[in-house]
Amino acid sequence: MGVSADSVPVQQRFIERFSLTFPMISDTAKQIIGAYGAREVLGITAKRSTFLIGPDGRIAHVWPRVKVEGHADDVVATLRSLATG
Repeated sequence: MGVSADSVPVQQRFIERFSLTFPMISDTAKQIIGAYGAREVLGITAKRSTFLIGPDGRIAHVWPRVKVEGHADDVVATLRSLATG
């Protein structure tokens, strides 16, 4: 799932432009962003970051500056590593 401070119409254009197949949440009030401490990572200018959230709702891993190429593989590797302890 993706979360951004963008409005729903802006997110919809982003979803369509990149043919996203996962849900996006508009967090214009930055409640979710604040709850997970993403403000510190995002700073003034938004940066693409990934937060891996465990079943307990806690952040298990953070990628503060994501580069799209290879990122999915890195996330999968981290998931496998966390699952095997």
